This record gives sequence, C-alpha cells and structure tokens, in this order.
Amino acid sequence: MDPLISVILPIYNVENYIERAIESVLRQTYQNLEIILVDDGSPDRCGEICDAYARRDARIKVIHKPNGGLSDARNAGLDVMKGAYVAFVDSDDYIAPFFIEALYQALVETGSDVSLCRYAVVTQPDMSECETKLANADSRDYVVYDRKQTLLNLYDAHHEDATYFIVAWNKLYAANLWKTVRFPKGKVHEDEGCTYLIFDQIRRSVYVKQPMYGYFSAPDSITRAAFNMKRLDWFDALDGRIAYFQHKGDAEHVAAAMRARADGAVHYYYQLVDAFPKETAQAKRLQEYVKAALSCRHMEKEISKKTRIGYRLFLLAPALYRRLTGC
Repeated sequence: MDPLISVILPIYNVENYIERAIESVLRQTYQNLEIILVDDGSPDRCGEICDAYARRDARIKVIHKPNGGLSDARNAGLDVMKGAYVAFVDSDDYIAPFFIEALYQALVETGSDVSLCRYAVVTQPDMSECETKLANADSRDYVVYDRKQTLLNLYDAHHEDATYFIVAWNKLYAANLWKTVRFPKGKVHEDEGCTYLIFDQIRRSVYVKQPMYGYFSAPDSITRAAFNMKRLDWFDALDGRIAYFQHKGDAEHVAAAMRARADGAVHYYYQLVDAFPKETAQAKRLQEYVKAALSCRHMEKEISKKTRIGYRLFLLAPALYRRLTGC
C-alpha cells in the first residue's frame, strides 16, 4: 500500500481562495493523504468552509486555533501529522493534480529525503491557468544533489534556481526530518529560518524541473511590496544560519551564507535609508555585514576580486556606489 502522506494547509483570511487550494489537494492522483487544515483564528468564513470539507472527506482533519501566524499554523500541523511524508500548501495557492505523485516517485527512484519542483506564478482567482502554466509531470527530468550541494543551492551565487530550494511549499519531505525542526514564530522569511536545518539532515535531494505548484500573486500585490522593517527578519535568519554552521565548524557553508548576507545587505541598505532615514542603527548593521564578509578568512572561493572592490566602494562611498550600479 502507498505510504500515508500528510498535506498541511495553514489558513487565515483567504475565504475567496481556500476552496481552490483544498480542491487541488483533493484532486491529487496520489490518494492516500492526510489533509490537515489549520484555521489560524481566521476572522472570515474559512473555519466554516474547512469544517464543511471535513464532513465531505474523511481524509481531512481541521485544527481551529487562536491566530499565531503562518509559522505557528504550520507547526500546529506538524505536531499532529501521521504521514511518512509531508508537504505544505499555502491556502491562496494550488497544486497540479500530479504534484504529490510526481514528487513521491522522484523520492523513491533516487533514494532522496526531499523532492522539490519549480512553481509558476498565477494571477487568476480560479484554476484556469493550471493547464497552461503547470506542465505535465515528467519525473525523469530531474537533478539529484547531495547534502552539501543542496545546502549551497540555497544561494543565488551557487544555483540559478535558488528560490525553489528556499521556500517550504514546493516540496515533499520525509516526515522524520521535522522531528526536531519547527518554523520560527512571528518572523517573515520563516522558510529561511528552517530550510537549512532540514537540508543539513538529508542524504540527497531531487529537483524536478517541471512547475507543479501554482504560486498566487494577486494583481494588487505590488502595492504590498513596499519596504518595511519586517524585511530585515531575513538577516535574523541568516545570522542564525551562520552561527549554526560556525558551531559545526563548516567553513564552506559559513562563507556561502556570509556572502548572501552581504549581498542582501547592499540590496536592502538603499531601500532602508530611503524609507526609514532615521533607522541609522539598522543601516550600520547592514554595513557591518559587508565588513564581516570582507574580513572573513574563508571567503577566497566565495567572492571574486571584483566583488571585493564593490563591497569596499559601497562602504566608503555608498552614494557613488548607488550611482554606478543603479541600486
């Protein structure tokens, strides 16, 4: 018999989209599922909709809890799941009918602990884009990575598709990887704060190159993209990752994370000073990250001479650096 696979959906204030997400899970070609709907204190009709689905399909379990945020909702699902494998689907997104089956087959064929796929950005409130943007699955079109390279794939400097490795929701995981790992509560960039802890446990991962996950971007989402201080949670996640690998004595992964943190610091510095010119302490923090990358003795392979010159110019004359680079 096929092993039980848990699918966790954290739900909050998405009554216009939640049925689409649930239906996409119910339509999976892989049927032995435990579907955990976590109503995170949603103020709309989401809880009611979840309960109605649970009455229709015995595979669905509903958790109603006070609002604690995305990480807390995912963790609530992890705490009760019973599957041998687990996947996450955000409640305003949806998955192709073969998402679970293709990722499971890729795991079995390659002896991997995590499988992942590409995602397609969709903008319509129904699933009309599914057939055109989510390709037919071909689990033979994949790449297998060992633990070391999987961790390095979290960074743009090491993999052109790094985002696919970072996010939590385009993957199928062996459930035992989550035994001691949970998402950080109250943080944006929660995936950055725990994906590396999962990858550090694996033997290998498999990257299926087809888009099988529909990532919903509302037409007005650009208005929500203005810089805010919560964006700096990303650096908290990188700080934790660097400390973790320093403790393990893993210099290569420390260097990769420090490079990413420095690049991110340069990128966010100008957004910060434009939006919050009085946040001088945070601006200095970002500059210190660049200094740390320059002074780290393990960075020889990680940053080129050109990058070092760029970092130094940024520190000495940030206005000039901006004019030259267009940041």
